[in-house]
Amino acid sequence: MVRIAREKRHTLLKKRIEENPFINDEELAEEFSVSIATIRLDRMALGIPELRIRIKQRAQASLPQHHLVQVVGELVDCIVGKSALSILTATEDMVDSAHIVQSQFLYAQANSLTRAVLNLPVCITTVGNIKYKQPVTVGDKLVAKAEVIRQRDQKYYVWVTIRKKAKEVFRAKFIMESLE
Repeated sequence: MVRIAREKRHTLLKKRIEENPFINDEELAEEFSVSIATIRLDRMALGIPELRIRIKQRAQASLPQHHLVQVVGELVDCIVGKSALSILTATEDMVDSAHIVQSQFLYAQANSLTRAVLNLPVCITTVGNIKYKQPVTVGDKLVAKAEVIRQRDQKYYVWVTIRKKAKEVFRAKFIMESLE
């Protein structure tokens, strides 16, 4: 295999990531016949963030900036009015004396994701039907998915599930009301 000069590789790498921002370092390394470390150094030299950051930036870019909601966890995908996804890693400051993550952190992740997917300037939670199904501990990676299931007048019905390792640990059905 012919080795590509660094400058040429940088140009091709930048173009490739612009074409597909979801391509990972391993795929790029294979495509350019270099090591993963070389791809990471190239990205750093070009000021291109890692995949996780690119995904987050893309999700936040899909929301109009004037209505950007502070999400508990990391917003990784959002299609306004349809669905959203966030990830939260449980930390030591979230647990009680039994070393179990307190339910208010799961509620906050679910409710803030609901607000993000609706992206309304002013809304309130009129109903929150929640179920904490399984204990969560420090280090657990929690993936929350919100889906808008119905809208009637100014009311929005949103279903949220939070999973760890594909097992549901928390679920909620929110009825949100727009005050505009």
